[in-house]
Amino acid sequence: MKKSTPSSLDHKTLSGSLDRSDKAAELYAALLDTADTGSLAISQDGAICHWNRWMQNRSDLAPHQVLGKQLVDVFPETKLGRVSQAIEDCLKFGMPAVISPSLNQGALPLKPLPQFAASFDRMEQSIRIHPIKTSSNGTLCSLTIRDVTLAVQRDRLLRQQAAELADLVTQTRRSEGRTRAILQNTIDAILVASDDGNIEPLNARAQELCGSEGDPELRNIIRFLLPDSEHITPSPPPKDRLLTDLGTGVIEVLACTSSGRNIPLEVAISHFSADERYHYIITLRDISQRKRHEMEIQRTMAELERSNSELEQFAYAASHDLQEPLRMVSSYTQLIARRYEGQLDDTADEFIHYAVDGTQRMQRMIDDLLTLSRVGRHGKPFHAVSLHALFDALVTNFKRAGSAPEGNIIREGTLPTITGDASQLLLLFQNLVSNGLKYSDPEDGKVRVFAKETLNNYRIFVADNGIGIEEQYHETIFEVFKRLHGYGDYAGTGIGLAICKKIVDRHGGSLTVTSTPGEGSTFCVEFPKELPIVVTQESM
Repeated sequence: MKKSTPSSLDHKTLSGSLDRSDKAAELYAALLDTADTGSLAISQDGAICHWNRWMQNRSDLAPHQVLGKQLVDVFPETKLGRVSQAIEDCLKFGMPAVISPSLNQGALPLKPLPQFAASFDRMEQSIRIHPIKTSSNGTLCSLTIRDVTLAVQRDRLLRQQAAELADLVTQTRRSEGRTRAILQNTIDAILVASDDGNIEPLNARAQELCGSEGDPELRNIIRFLLPDSEHITPSPPPKDRLLTDLGTGVIEVLACTSSGRNIPLEVAISHFSADERYHYIITLRDISQRKRHEMEIQRTMAELERSNSELEQFAYAASHDLQEPLRMVSSYTQLIARRYEGQLDDTADEFIHYAVDGTQRMQRMIDDLLTLSRVGRHGKPFHAVSLHALFDALVTNFKRAGSAPEGNIIREGTLPTITGDASQLLLLFQNLVSNGLKYSDPEDGKVRVFAKETLNNYRIFVADNGIGIEEQYHETIFEVFKRLHGYGDYAGTGIGLAICKKIVDRHGGSLTVTSTPGEGSTFCVEFPKELPIVVTQESM
């Protein structure tokens, strides 16, 4: 058997070692080329001597485009101050370095992944720089680049959320401060109660009313007002403490403080759920001033009603009592006129005429005063009244009296049905139509009656072509005994329009006039479709 010589063994051993080294180098190069991080190496002269596939994909530069070139020549438009300094320190002094995303000013202009392109114009990078010692090329500078765009995006989001949260906390604290200040300075007492009957004052006013200086019975009253609870069974408060019937929906109670002061309170209760339990917010409002105003209004209304009643009684009594002596004066004056007419001189006959005319006018004035006083005292209950039928009766009355020629009263369109006192409504429109005829030319005077409907009212118009009324008298003509003409010019007592105004007031409406002197006047009577409560209670 042939033995191997020592020289041949060394050669084989060296040859095997070189093969293994070549394979290891090839494997290492393949690993670097397919790594999920960027890898490049820079020689002592600053030239790029390694450029892996990851760098090629992110920079769109192939190895043959960058190998042998300086880094600043590959990216001429990018300031690589921080990176260039770290590379120089690594090659000269063998110093490693790490450039984080917050310090990567002038980092390599590598493109981000598509999912980050909308938010980032370049890839966020973490760059590790460290020296590599080689036997043939000396010390090289290795750069390992990791894509940290996702981490930076998350960090930005966390910072944004942290800033928003801090802002929200600040706003919440400010809101709490404002709410606390408002709560403490509000004039209403605010308390919170749970379904177990525990009541806690939330502001200073509530502490005044329910605290040691307040009303010891008030807490029990509040518990009694809360909805039924299985935890508590409060005893009913004294009757004089509840100022309103609980069934009305308005809760008013009386608080009696230890100082002896009685305070009427309006109670409002609302509820909310928290911690799987019901809680109640109780608001107590001091209504002392409102109660004083209500009492003043009631006293004023009572005084006004008493005064009106006395005035009506006085007017009725005075008018009624004047009838007897007036009838006697009128009767004897007329008797003198019939018996001695023509037997005395002309002056005496004129005086007798004046006396008879005066008593007759006095009789008409007293009759009108009685009518005026009866509007409020002797009105009939309200019911549906057809104004169309009412005007039929009105025209018939004028024809019977012979005070209106045929065709002088013109009804245009349909008149509505309203709620009111039929006899007073007849008197109302009879007076208005009579006025229109009286102040118009007897031969061609015309009075038109028509109606318009609005959302809430009926408007009835009585228009004439008479002498008209100056604007300065549009209000005063509705006052008692207000006449614009002498007794010799036009007949009347000056009470007719005052009666009309009082009838319209009783029906909850309004009476107005528009007029142009020489062209005529238009009276507008406006009736509500729904009567006010006060009018309904008084009249129906």
